Amino acid sequence: MKNLLLKFCSLLLLVIVAGCEDNSKSPQIELENGAYVFVDVERTVIDVTDIENSTYGGTLYAPSGNVASHEFSVRRISNGVASEFGPVFIATSFPAEFGIGAAAISDALGIQISDIQPGDQFDLVGTSISMDGREVNYSDLGIDIAGETGQRQAYDLTTFVSCPFVQADALGTYTITSDPNGFVLNGQTQFEVVAGENANQIIMINPFGGTEAYNIAIDVSDAGIATIEEQTAFSTTEACCAGYEATTIDGGGFVFSCSGAIQFNFGTSLAQIGTGALFTFGSGSLAAQKQ
Repeated sequence: MKNLLLKFCSLLLLVIVAGCEDNSKSPQIELENGAYVFVDVERTVIDVTDIENSTYGGTLYAPSGNVASHEFSVRRISNGVASEFGPVFIATSFPAEFGIGAAAISDALGIQISDIQPGDQFDLVGTSISMDGREVNYSDLGIDIAGETGQRQAYDLTTFVSCPFVQADALGTYTITSDPNGFVLNGQTQFEVVAGENANQIIMINPFGGTEAYNIAIDVSDAGIATIEEQTAFSTTEACCAGYEATTIDGGGFVFSCSGAIQFNFGTSLAQIGTGALFTFGSGSLAAQKQ
């Protein structure tokens, strides 16, 4: 959790400095516009019940106006086995609408549409070419763009083939497979999932591993789309520092009962005791696989 402490202290310092500075007296460095592409994802999964027509996609933007092209390559992860990447989509003018479905993926990977199964994961890697021929990929992004889910970067995306949600199939023991922002406490690697209050809800039992345990309820649509309403997730004192209420999260993602996969992104919020002032650790994500 050291990185959370550093991030929190940086944010606190930023608030203090911003409150003390007179912006009119603070000259700003003129930065060169990067050849970056951003995305608004409007269709988050490929619907297995309409596999021929359903697409993952949305709108691509190049705010700086100096991007000549943006290309996506795709790979498939099915039953834990990853394919090679293949080119699947290219845009040469912006804004650009894009939709990537089973037909395009099967052509890119040299497979049949019938080979694509519910719960399959597809990783999309983006590459931009600037007007002067420079190549931009995920490794060229700044930490603020690459690390925060809200920045909508178009260089490292993931979608799935959705499957009908069956609560009974989603219950059991899960192993954490990804915690890139370091929110999980005490070296925890597994947690239990039990049934919620209705057929479209599951409960993760203390997924962040705090000594002060908090369970997280996930509401899941029939197609596997997950929603996490704001709720307490872990002790701020245990994660970082005293003087704050427990940290809450809210967000969304996927729960695929057919393949035993949970993946979600979330924002964080914590209130200072006494003043009620709100702070944040920023955004995070968590992924887990049923055993």
